[in-house]
Amino acid sequence: MRKLMKTEYIVLYSILGIFTGCNLTKEAADKEIIISKIHTKRNNNETDTLWVSQNDTIVFKQLENITNRPCSNPEITTVYELREPNDGAYYYIYNSKAKLVIEGKYTKEYLYDGVLYEQGNFYNSISYYYKKNGKLEAAHYQEDGRNLKTEIFDSDKILKEMIYFDKKSSDKTKDRDL
Repeated sequence: MRKLMKTEYIVLYSILGIFTGCNLTKEAADKEIIISKIHTKRNNNETDTLWVSQNDTIVFKQLENITNRPCSNPEITTVYELREPNDGAYYYIYNSKAKLVIEGKYTKEYLYDGVLYEQGNFYNSISYYYKKNGKLEAAHYQEDGRNLKTEIFDSDKILKEMIYFDKKSSDKTKDRDL
């Protein structure tokens, strides 16, 4: 899939403005277009797949919290909360810089070792972390709501280190440099 250029965004905004009756300014045309895509089930064996952006206010509620740690200054952190998550849907969630931040299946209830967890979450997921320059720094895997492994990458996106965790205790079991 190719990226749209800035002029194509302006044309797209103009066309949308004509059909919806909205009056769009140049500032609105310069902003990022947020399009959430949904792949719905064709039969019962398939899972809904959703590609969503954290900037999409229809899908996410943006909350700002003040984090206060001992021996440091308070920081403002932004937390994104799914408004109406689809149970059993596989999500690809992107940040404002169009970088994938999490992928996984959302489940409202999850059964693990005979214990039913009724809080909806991504119990089987992969979270991606990026450096300030936008390059991939790490990928963290969760299975059954437990830490499984973390992959750390160098500046050329080459796997540098893998850290494995015990699912029961979350202790490091292996730390392997590559």
